[in-house]
Amino acid sequence: MKYSEAEKQIKTLSSEYEIDMSDGDFNVIYNRNVELIYVDGYERYKLDINSYYKESFSNMPFSSMLYMILSELAMTPLDERVEEKKHYVKICDGYSGYLNIDNFTGKMSVANMSEDNRFKTKFTDKEIEQLKQRDDIPLDWNKVTFEEAEDES
Repeated sequence: MKYSEAEKQIKTLSSEYEIDMSDGDFNVIYNRNVELIYVDGYERYKLDINSYYKESFSNMPFSSMLYMILSELAMTPLDERVEEKKHYVKICDGYSGYLNIDNFTGKMSVANMSEDNRFKTKFTDKEIEQLKQRDDIPLDWNKVTFEEAEDES
């Protein structure tokens, strides 16, 4: 499970839950000031309820669902919790100088960086390596530049 998936699921449980990852751990904050429970960001399988709230944890909104979500996150290997960074492939200068791959035909075109259900413009490192192997994409990969794409979360 990705951190972003866990956060999305937790926020649907209750508007009183917030997420704080400023210390590297996945902390669930209750009612804006109570650090209730966390998943360790540096050690797999480590999930802990704040000792001060252990007795009252079961009375929190959807506590069993919260615990299940965090258990799945804690079981996930550390390197699989983070979204893989994506990049735009800048082929030439200008607004419309980015690699686009048609999601229906697989064909390459050069256009703007807007991604939608028709065109893919953001690529992971693994996807870029696969594109480099394609004979139908006539690019000098030593001359293109890569721009980091913003997270969508």
